[in-house]
Amino acid sequence: MSELLLKAVVGRVEGSRSSSRLRNEGLVPGSLYGKGMEPISLAVDARELNALVAHRKVVGSIVEIDLGGETKATLVKEIQRHPVRRNLLHIDFQLLSADQQVTVTVALVAGEGVNLNVGQVELSGSTSSIPASIEITAEQLVDGQLTASGLTLPKGVTLASDPDAVVAVTSEVVASE
Repeated sequence: MSELLLKAVVGRVEGSRSSSRLRNEGLVPGSLYGKGMEPISLAVDARELNALVAHRKVVGSIVEIDLGGETKATLVKEIQRHPVRRNLLHIDFQLLSADQQVTVTVALVAGEGVNLNVGQVELSGSTSSIPASIEITAEQLVDGQLTASGLTLPKGVTLASDPDAVVAVTSEVVASE
């Protein structure tokens, strides 16, 4: 399951005026929708969301939302930004069930002695089995590199990205004399 967690305020008032007011208070308005449920209007902390967006591709990733003590697994479907200022305007989440099959973006994390060629890969599997990130260690590299097909994936998770893509290489550390 995802290690990414956002706290949400539920029951925000809808409309452009109230959305502007929320943004001025440091919140980003959003919506949570899913099969067999009415959409829920919510707001998340802009600082938390900006930190999440700055470090990884969030659209297409699994993010858990804390709705006042109740945690829900969601898929980030869309993030809207201001066309000039690029600040976050709105976010849409899709509710996921634990056994639902999804294809999502998962971040790669470089261990010591490893340089990443790509920052993420696409994985398919059930919501509960897909990890939030995959760490690549120097021991996994073969002849100084690792292809996507060489990633260690949890049981029931398959690679949806190009299996021949080189995802990591050995970092070259030059010793100063």
